[in-house]
Amino acid sequence: MTRLLCFFIFCLSSLVGFTQTNIKPFPSHNQSPLIHYFCIPNAEEGHIVSKNKLSISAIFNLSSNSTNAISSNEIVYFDGEMARFDLQARYGISPRFEIGLNVPFINHSTGFMDSSINGFHDFLGLTGGARANTPVDGILYAYMQDGKSLFNINESSFGVGDVSFELGFKLLDQKSHSMALRAYLKMNNADKFKLLGSGTLDFSVQFAGQAIGVGPRPAYFFYSFGYLRVGGGSLLEDMQINDIAFASLGLAVKVNKWLAPKMQLDYHSRFYKNSLTQELGDYGMQFLLGSDFILSEKMILTGGFAEDVKINTSPDFVLHLGLSYSL
Repeated sequence: MTRLLCFFIFCLSSLVGFTQTNIKPFPSHNQSPLIHYFCIPNAEEGHIVSKNKLSISAIFNLSSNSTNAISSNEIVYFDGEMARFDLQARYGISPRFEIGLNVPFINHSTGFMDSSINGFHDFLGLTGGARANTPVDGILYAYMQDGKSLFNINESSFGVGDVSFELGFKLLDQKSHSMALRAYLKMNNADKFKLLGSGTLDFSVQFAGQAIGVGPRPAYFFYSFGYLRVGGGSLLEDMQINDIAFASLGLAVKVNKWLAPKMQLDYHSRFYKNSLTQELGDYGMQFLLGSDFILSEKMILTGGFAEDVKINTSPDFVLHLGLSYSL
């Protein structure tokens, strides 16, 4: 992690030029197979879509899960690759309000990244965790408690995930600082037994803001936090915690008219109780590093990767790509 931070600081030290652009945080949240499908909003910006304008985004996350744990009465085994593709649309219905729709497509498979990730970790001097004892390019998601198997999934699956709706309200819109409040409602239309959906009807609310520094090399600072209420009916309902807190912090600097490197930290409180394992019984935290590539005034391509800061609570590697377009 120290090497990653040093690399980002090096990028910032070589800044040249600046042009105003609406740089945004990484649209991200924990991609763990037992967490991604809940109504945790992606990190958001402080702006909302202008009246009668449409914003369309395509967000792709390819995550590799490889962890296992044994406690006095539990066995956890997560091994597989998940590709999640989100199509998102937002429309400004008034000067202060926007509405939005998100439709995810999810694929669980054996994957192909294990060997590359092992080499990547070795190169950066990062720990590979349970990867040393996990078969390469396999798929098995399993959990046992008190000798009882609560789920055991060893087949690939693909389908539409839980659809969600969004309502955003502008709180502040200044040149150097903006803030917005958003509410989300997630349906339970997807199959929870294939880890495509949560099986719950969820509601969340998020406060998000961003500030832009002054001077010839201003930085963009992003922050957000919120509350998630998880409904009944999840795969591990007896262990489910229904009240969840989440937050994100991010920093970006525009190097030139087409490149803006950025980094971000995402957090959420624990989702499950009565578990001694990190995979289920701990809070989650991930670090993202990457850049925005500004293709035009209306189109931005985002690329980066995520690593688990809190080991075993989120995938140890996520490849992140996004494309946003404003009409």
